[in-house]
Amino acid sequence: MKYSYDYEELIGDINEDIDAGIISPNDTLKVIRKRKAVSNNYHPIIDYYYSDNLPKQKHEIMLVKDVLQELVYHHMLTK
Repeated sequence: MKYSYDYEELIGDINEDIDAGIISPNDTLKVIRKRKAVSNNYHPIIDYYYSDNLPKQKHEIMLVKDVLQELVYHHMLTK
């Protein structure tokens, strides 16, 4: 079973950051995921950081373009 998640707001935020020149598709983000898996061991992305400061929560480093690809894929499953 594939899990869908409404990522419209996060997708918009990342695209705005790209358009503003704050980040680019090949930059890295610190991605925060939901602690509890929702389906098939999928932990949805709940936030991201691009500054040099490390978030206090457990996080993973991903390229902006890979984050967007994941967000769009899971968001499209809601349509």
